[in-house]
Amino acid sequence: MNLIPWRDRRTSKIFDNEMEEWMSRFFNDASSSHLPALFGEASLPPINVSETDKTWNVSVELPGLKEKDIQVQVIGQQLVISGERKWEEEKKNKEYHRVESQFGSFRRAVSMPSNLRLDPDGITASYTRGILEVSVPKLEPTPAKVIPVKAG
Repeated sequence: MNLIPWRDRRTSKIFDNEMEEWMSRFFNDASSSHLPALFGEASLPPINVSETDKTWNVSVELPGLKEKDIQVQVIGQQLVISGERKWEEEKKNKEYHRVESQFGSFRRAVSMPSNLRLDPDGITASYTRGILEVSVPKLEPTPAKVIPVKAG
């Protein structure tokens, strides 16, 4: 006896119609800007990570932001940098024809090396000319100590 899989063809047809409608709206609707909005949401500021003998450093490009718009946190072994760039349209008889600047909130989490011993109070962050510089000082490793074993 051969088993024939049962499929509710009505459910499949509904899904096919919805998917077709969504794809049509996404790619063919010239009046909306679905595609640029989709890419705009994923914009993240570029970062550079470097290391010296004494510090672990992260620099983030954040042009146009103010210090109050930026947050730096250490959560576990991650350095989390977040903030928001707001759109402040200044009309004064001008009409924008193209806007390529990125606006909205962002969040970058950078994993610090697992063997990095850090002092959260020693972390510094400075913001100059659109570049955020975060410096995490490395603590000296605790030297190994031999514990003598005494006979009871």
